[in-house]
Amino acid sequence: MKRKVLKAAVLLVLVGGIAAAYFSPLRDQFTRANIRGLIEHLRGIWYGPLLLIAMYGAGSVFAIPASIFVIAGGVIWGWKLGSLYAIAGGILGAIAAYFVALFLGEGLLERFGSVGAAVRKQVESSGFTKMLIIRLIPGPPFAVWNFAAGIARMRFRDYALATLLGLIPSHVIFAYCADSLVNGTMTEGEAIRRLAVVCGLLIALILIPILLKKYLKPAVVEPTR
Repeated sequence: MKRKVLKAAVLLVLVGGIAAAYFSPLRDQFTRANIRGLIEHLRGIWYGPLLLIAMYGAGSVFAIPASIFVIAGGVIWGWKLGSLYAIAGGILGAIAAYFVALFLGEGLLERFGSVGAAVRKQVESSGFTKMLIIRLIPGPPFAVWNFAAGIARMRFRDYALATLLGLIPSHVIFAYCADSLVNGTMTEGEAIRRLAVVCGLLIALILIPILLKKYLKPAVVEPTR
């Protein structure tokens, strides 16, 4: 009974936080002017990096776009330190969201019978590779896959490693483009083109070995009777 009450309380906080971020007057705070003001504030305080990491971690749980924190890190501290702080915050938030979903989604897959079992089997067999590809693609919402991995009960070791390996290149690229765009001489068009090219190369590096392994795999010869 206590566990159900705790689950209900956690779910209420989670849903309430997401609703507040997207459907309440709080959403009006996510403007360019306010974000610029936040950037200036973080730049002027010594504990700014810790605050960014904590905000990114909390934001990942409440589905606030990760790009806000990555871009802020690159603009404030440059792409080297900025990407480092953003990666730390992203890992913190991904782990927190994973365990929240793991707790709330306990026993959820079993309710879907064979479909849930199939999902579980897929996660166990190729969860690491799929999560790595997802992390390398900047489009899909960061928080959605955090919760999905927890609900699907993906192995934490695979989840954490795939998340780390995926966040490093994507966050470095975003922080670099933000730093160059705001503090350097790169134009917005150049930043978008570089992001597209690098993301395509990263995805190709993952997909090409998988496809080669699939198509070059020797055919299984059926024994003759």
